[in-house]
Amino acid sequence: MFFLIINENQLDLKKTPTEEKILMSAKKVFYQKGLKGARMQEIADDAGVNKAMLHYYFRSKEKLFDKVFEQSVKSVTPMLTNVFLETTDLNTKIAHLIEMLIDFFLEEPYLSNFIVNELSQNPDKLFMNILDQKGGLIGKIIPLINDQIQAEIEKGTVKAEIRSAELILNIMSLCLLPIMSQTVLQKTLGIDDERMRRFMIKRKQTVTQFVLDAIKP
Repeated sequence: MFFLIINENQLDLKKTPTEEKILMSAKKVFYQKGLKGARMQEIADDAGVNKAMLHYYFRSKEKLFDKVFEQSVKSVTPMLTNVFLETTDLNTKIAHLIEMLIDFFLEEPYLSNFIVNELSQNPDKLFMNILDQKGGLIGKIIPLINDQIQAEIEKGTVKAEIRSAELILNIMSLCLLPIMSQTVLQKTLGIDDERMRRFMIKRKQTVTQFVLDAIKP
């Protein structure tokens, strides 16, 4: 888990408007250029503040980046949690999850690449923010679906070897990979942005059927 280091005078449970502007600008720049390519002056210019203000709130580019990365991963968590809290059957939850993931990342096309690119530079972020069974993204979701999967296994409607974490990771991979490789896919398939979007919308049904078939005994 990452912590924003601040002194006692800066301690405030609510973000100030200036801090919010900085985070929004940092998100824009980091998404496009990553940690190494981003410059504090560029973030400051976009936010309409001087560079000293960035250091006042976040101390360094690395700490500002950590905050953006943490928020980016956490932005997915409520969406996934809400799906698994629904009082619906497992198949419906899987279909809803796939639909929401594809819609979300179509609206945030830089987010998936940003997360994956930075995880390749710092694998520790992968464990702490996503895979950690206690505080990571997957760790928060597993308890919400474990019992339902086990119940389906006992009824004989789901393969006995299905595990919650692997199921969620497989679904996320199937949904995100085409979006992450959009440029290559468009060149390979010879399609423009609009046709690519239609391809991804159609993929909701394709991925859903693939996953449901894969978990059947």
